[in-house]
Amino acid sequence: MRIVDFSIRRPVAIAMAFVAVVVFGVVSFTRLPLDLLPDVSFPTLTVQTQYPGVGPQEIENLVSRPIEEAVSVVQGVQQVTSRSRPGRSDVTLTFRWGTDMDFAGLDVRERLDLLNLP
Repeated sequence: MRIVDFSIRRPVAIAMAFVAVVVFGVVSFTRLPLDLLPDVSFPTLTVQTQYPGVGPQEIENLVSRPIEEAVSVVQGVQQVTSRSRPGRSDVTLTFRWGTDMDFAGLDVRERLDLLNLP
């Protein structure tokens, strides 16, 4: 009840506090950075390989599985998924948020250079 009594006895003080809050809100809103399409880069890399004339089962055994095994030990990898189609393999690596993707890309490239693929 003390707040109500104070509000009744001092209406100018309450009005000034209200104006101060509104001014603070307007100033804060105008300084708030706003971007309709923020720059968000998801921590993923995709390794695409082509081996024309080979079926999906052979692509999986000869290409996708060795790549998965080689890159799954890269630091920061959370998930490795692959998709094998006739003549093509896509291996997608998902990293933890905050991973330095430049360094991760170099590490993946080093692991791939050590592979002996057909």
